[in-house]
Amino acid sequence: MTLFRAVLSWFVLLAVAFLNGAVRQFAYPPTLGDFAARQVSTGVGAVALGATIWFILRRWPLSRASQAWATGALWAALTVAFEVALVRGGGRPWDDVIAQYALWRGSLWPLLVLWVLTAPAALSALQRSRVAVGLALRWAVVGWIACGLVFALARAAFGVDAAVVIHLLAAPVIGATVTLLLWNHPRHPGVAATAATLAGTAALLDAILVAPFLERSFAMFASLAGTWIPLALIFAASAATAAMLSRPAARRATRRNPGEAARAASDRRGGR
Repeated sequence: MTLFRAVLSWFVLLAVAFLNGAVRQFAYPPTLGDFAARQVSTGVGAVALGATIWFILRRWPLSRASQAWATGALWAALTVAFEVALVRGGGRPWDDVIAQYALWRGSLWPLLVLWVLTAPAALSALQRSRVAVGLALRWAVVGWIACGLVFALARAAFGVDAAVVIHLLAAPVIGATVTLLLWNHPRHPGVAATAATLAGTAALLDAILVAPFLERSFAMFASLAGTWIPLALIFAASAATAAMLSRPAARRATRRNPGEAARAASDRRGGR
């Protein structure tokens, strides 16, 4: 990617960011309030920018890691410079600039800038790996929907407390099942990436869809049993299933039926 293309790409990202900001300004606050609207907008913006960067890199690939990091650094620098110019050019004080980067006050803007910095390197490496990203994300969404349906139906039938317990039992089963189905594809993401994709997708969709628009509250993220333990169970079950499926067929057979494997080995020695 040339410098001209990198700058042109940044203007495309700027347009996506402005569109996301317009949606936040006019669609979210009446329902969520200003603070929650900003949090949701950051998550939606991260997804939108990630998708845009993915397609940019498909059009103009980055062949080297150094080029990818340089592109990310350029985009992040332009983003920060534009943000500062926008705030100061509007006559607002430096305190407003600092407030945009105040993670300790709940501002997630620095994480979005960090994503712009790292996304070219991360996504270009992912593209070069030839992993079936779209398929993995689709299965992750299927798993998230399955978990949501289990919780919603259980809550309607038995109440919240029982639904939490049923969801805890169902989460690892769903994680393992989705991993098993995804593993049939030859370009699956691998053990750690599969587990992270399933758990991370569920967490992101809970944060930008379920909490603000269905629950109308982020209280679910204060619940270990309701949110964090199920996510951990999905991750653990997916990783364990993927690790088992990654074992060579002979080793899996040995683990399932040691006696039969021993007899087979004895027969092979006898044949020699």
